[in-house]
Amino acid sequence: MKKIYAVVGTAQQTIVADAVQYNPQENEVLMQTERPEGDYIAKSDGTWEIDKTPALDALTTEYRAEKANLCEAYTTASMSGDTKTAESVAQDMADLDEWFDEEYAKIEGSAE
Repeated sequence: MKKIYAVVGTAQQTIVADAVQYNPQENEVLMQTERPEGDYIAKSDGTWEIDKTPALDALTTEYRAEKANLCEAYTTASMSGDTKTAESVAQDMADLDEWFDEEYAKIEGSAE
């Protein structure tokens, strides 16, 4: 028999043989199972969950880059007096914000 301890919020785990005396660190919890293959992090209840941070970071980076492009296009159109294009870009910004919120919610809701 063995015990698995993990640091909450990380993938770090320590596997200890049952006969070995082990004093877990204050931020370690006794886990129900070993860490599954993939990007899993420890939860305080002793279970593992998918680490969503990389996917959320990638989504945020993509969103910010597209938002910057749209802001530049909006500024250019506004400064040129092209109200039709400015209005179109403003709608694109609203659509982008809606898309980001939906995608963020999908990632947050996955693997719960």
